[in-house]
Amino acid sequence: MPIIETFSTELNLPQRQAVETLHGPLLILAGAGSGKTRVLTFRMAHLIASGEASPNQILAVTFTNKAAREMQERTVGLLQKMGIPIMDRLWISTFHSTCARILRDEIHLLGYQPFFAIYDDTDQRSLIKKVLRSLNIDEKAYPAKSFQGRINEAKRLGLKPEEVIKKPGFLMDEMSLRVYQVYEQEMRKANALDFGDLLLKTHELFQMYPDILEHYQNLFRFILIDEYQDTNHIQYLLVKQLAKKHRNLCVVGDEDQSIYSWRGADITNILSFEKDFPECVTVKLEENYRSTKNIVEAASEVIRNNSQRKEKTLFTNNGPGEKIVAREEKNEYDEAQFIVNRIESLMTTEGRQESDFAIFYRTNAQSRVLEDLLRSHRVNYKIVGGVKFYERLEIKDMLGYLKVIMNPSDEVALRRIINTPARGIGKTTVEKIEVASLDQNISFYDAILYVAEQRQVHAGAAKKLRHFYNMMEQMRAAAPDMTPSDIYMGVLETTEYALRLKEDNSPEAQARIENLEELDNAIRHFEEERGDEGTLQNFLEEMALVSDADQMDETTEAITLMTLHISKGLEYPVVFVAGMEEGLFPSARTFESTDPEAIEEERRLAYVGMTRARERLYLTHARSRRVWGQEKYHIPSRFIDEIPEKYLRKESSMQRPHFMNRMSTTSSPNNGHASRGESRPSMSQGLSFDSMPDYENFSDDSSYTHPPSTERYQKGMMVRHPTFGAGQIFEVEGKGSHQKVSVLFENKTLKKFIIKYARLEII
Repeated sequence: MPIIETFSTELNLPQRQAVETLHGPLLILAGAGSGKTRVLTFRMAHLIASGEASPNQILAVTFTNKAAREMQERTVGLLQKMGIPIMDRLWISTFHSTCARILRDEIHLLGYQPFFAIYDDTDQRSLIKKVLRSLNIDEKAYPAKSFQGRINEAKRLGLKPEEVIKKPGFLMDEMSLRVYQVYEQEMRKANALDFGDLLLKTHELFQMYPDILEHYQNLFRFILIDEYQDTNHIQYLLVKQLAKKHRNLCVVGDEDQSIYSWRGADITNILSFEKDFPECVTVKLEENYRSTKNIVEAASEVIRNNSQRKEKTLFTNNGPGEKIVAREEKNEYDEAQFIVNRIESLMTTEGRQESDFAIFYRTNAQSRVLEDLLRSHRVNYKIVGGVKFYERLEIKDMLGYLKVIMNPSDEVALRRIINTPARGIGKTTVEKIEVASLDQNISFYDAILYVAEQRQVHAGAAKKLRHFYNMMEQMRAAAPDMTPSDIYMGVLETTEYALRLKEDNSPEAQARIENLEELDNAIRHFEEERGDEGTLQNFLEEMALVSDADQMDETTEAITLMTLHISKGLEYPVVFVAGMEEGLFPSARTFESTDPEAIEEERRLAYVGMTRARERLYLTHARSRRVWGQEKYHIPSRFIDEIPEKYLRKESSMQRPHFMNRMSTTSSPNNGHASRGESRPSMSQGLSFDSMPDYENFSDDSSYTHPPSTERYQKGMMVRHPTFGAGQIFEVEGKGSHQKVSVLFENKTLKKFIIKYARLEII
């Protein structure tokens, strides 16, 4: 089939324009589900079929090896349909793979051997630890992972150590800079590159050897960059270098789906493309082929509240479909129950398969409650891009401590925790404990003290063993008089496990802390459910069943669970987004951030999650969620409020009194949608509260015509403050003259008052 006929039958007009614009800079703004991969593959096929370029003269870069393989297969398939054989090797790969391929041929010019090693994150951290030892830096006080993060950030910005010194305002202290300098020396001695080096050394090569740069400029006459909104600064510099001569640069992306700033992605790369290349042609792909009209238009309304974006309007010719369900539940357990029940209902009534469903959440820790419910209902599920909750490193570490407190003879658990977190008890010392255990016919636990007391290790190691043994003995002695949750908190505090993670201060460490918090919630929930049987022994037995005998079958038919960040690029018939609450999504860290654009990235994340759904979309939120054992009350996410009412069906599992029902039907000028610049809509839009007394049926006696006594204030009451206006009581603490209330006001601020001084009026 002639290629022009293929275009006319398989591409819409904007897609065809993007495919046929071959020369000069081209910016393709590809909305969610608008067929950007099709455009890229057709464009490469057109370049080759029309004779504009041979296969090896096209450089196509994407962000995953899977996407690169898919792009290559589809391009080759198109050309084969046209009877065009591919003899040359295609340059379709990731940035890192492309640079590694270039460096294999050219790195000798930088003083490296062509057989250089590529260090992964673990290798890199091991070398940094060696550097710390050589510089006499205490890793307990200054974790290797923190230096690793700073070094990688410098490389993402294209900065070698000598350039960090010259860069004003770059946040690398003298110690970090020294580690970076020695680390680079050690890497060169090892003839090794880390992931950041693959890009940085290629950039350096092009800077130092203009003739080498020109060679690759002439080789890559046409350059295509996928997911351009996710490029970081060093990638941006490389693209500009390679495209400078011929300027046949096509970038495809969607600034509304830029969600990776935390790993260096710079949204200004795509926003400034027209400034970098003033002669560029801009094509907007705005037709969504994936989702129903309700989902597409609702997501568009949400993202329109962002300022960092180019104007485009996503639309679809698909049918309207079902309204988006915004479901309110009392707590995270009821939320999980609703999700599982609705999945089972749709499987029964609509004949859907388990693989039709996906559940997204903002943080990995949220999966725990969902996993528990899915297991108890015997529903198959899989975690994408993550590990099942009870198999996560930090969870296994904590369960290891609890197991040893319960049973010090548990050698497997002991081996896991004896040097976790790191306390200087090395492999050689552990081997001596094992030998002593066998020789003396004593438990591994008792052998720890035996080895220390018999001086079978040097004095420093003996001291560390005694410290560990005494620490465990103290926790074991205290345990019989404590609840499982108190024991767990004692372990966290005594071992300084969480403190070490806080000192790390990396995104991975924060995720681990959130998982530790969720384990605390799991233990407390177990105590409440089991009452007198909520012992540590019973909890550990149940967790053993979860992690061993109660595993789900490994089948292809399974519900998919993942974080919103991982969901990008995927699609499912039915999507649930759990935890749509202020402080969770958008994240509380967004409010603490000094970056004014942080909330916009959270909104882009919401947009990504919503546009993964093809047919049905559920946004769930809980009134309260447990945080380190304390019930925390949350209001619904602003992202729900930003969806116009016509696209929503709001549901709640709680009954509301007549007074609140009448309040909730009061409409606002924008029908519940917060336009750009507004902080949040009024209190009556999308907010719901715990069950309350029916105020309309209160008798009009003197108790209510005068200020009531403090004992009359109850959770859920509507009150008015002379300064802050109307609000609702969220929490009541204490009694008598010291009673306090927390009130959520219409502007969404939560304030706490001592009642006798508060001048509150019940309304």
